[in-house]
Amino acid sequence: MKALKSHQFQWSVTVTRKYNPPRQIVVFGRTPAEAIQGAVSSAREVWGIWDAKSFGVPVRQ
Repeated sequence: MKALKSHQFQWSVTVTRKYNPPRQIVVFGRTPAEAIQGAVSSAREVWGIWDAKSFGVPVRQ
């Protein structure tokens, strides 16, 4: 995962899964759109979520 830079914010995104309960993941980005993009791209590689069904609205932390 990228290092937190001064212009990035920490976001919490809920991932709805097909075969497992929903899971909250933490991503970094400047905007909600960038946070969703980071969540989608890192779900499998970083978080090990292989059955992602949908991604919730990012909440800034």
